[in-house]
Amino acid sequence: MSSEALAPQPAPIAPRRPRAPGPAPNGAGSLARMLEVLDLFTAETPLLRVDDLQARLGYTKSTAYRYVKTLCDAGLLAQPAQGCYALGPRIVELERLMRIADPLLQAGEAVLPSLAAEVPNSMVLLCSLYRDKVLCVHREGPEAIQAGGRSITILRARGLPLPLFQGAASLAILAWLPPHRIRALFLLRQAAMAAAGLGADWAAVRQRLAGIRREGFVATAGRFNRHLAAVSVPVLSRDGSQVAGSLTRIMALSDYAGQEPALLARALQGGAGQVSARLA
Repeated sequence: MSSEALAPQPAPIAPRRPRAPGPAPNGAGSLARMLEVLDLFTAETPLLRVDDLQARLGYTKSTAYRYVKTLCDAGLLAQPAQGCYALGPRIVELERLMRIADPLLQAGEAVLPSLAAEVPNSMVLLCSLYRDKVLCVHREGPEAIQAGGRSITILRARGLPLPLFQGAASLAILAWLPPHRIRALFLLRQAAMAAAGLGADWAAVRQRLAGIRREGFVATAGRFNRHLAAVSVPVLSRDGSQVAGSLTRIMALSDYAGQEPALLARALQGGAGQVSARLA
């Protein structure tokens, strides 16, 4: 088999209606429009052609080529094959800088190992909010959890996005966002919130999230896997004025059933306090 047959090929992308003439949404300028190109790269579509960019973003061919050239010159895109573009080496460089300079990651690397060791057969995640999704920043614990008579691999690698409205790690962030931001999210994503069981209207959503804040933690059982449970607490900024992320323990449902969720949350809250204290 030839090497070309083994190389990944750009996934086909369905055309999208061209963007209407006029200014970019929310007053965004040409820089914001150019950076939209980076949003198109995913695990499913690691390679893209200029035609793909036109179809998805509604740009003219000259604009698409100009944006791609600028991103390539900056190292944010690269051309591994003729006519195909991928994320560039500058992103790898930025990832290294984040690993050695990100305050949340640095705090997590110092606190999470001992926290994970407190409960055998469990994993502890540190997550943060990015746009309308939650990203895993750091994890400690085994690669797999023994539960339900099987070994369950936990696919929560650094940088993996989680849905904002589902799961303990996400709800522990969402519930502690400023009210005006939660309201704005509701207006934009009402159907998604309802589908996630947060409530069909604003009153129901507000009541559900207020209940989470009163409890001080989120606990879920069998949410993404029927053999697993999770307990999560918010990580606040050093002055307590805003939520910086969440700290979550994932464990076997059988182990969770024999413990008090509030006690599990209390240990996580201690760890979250240590992380907060280390933030600048």
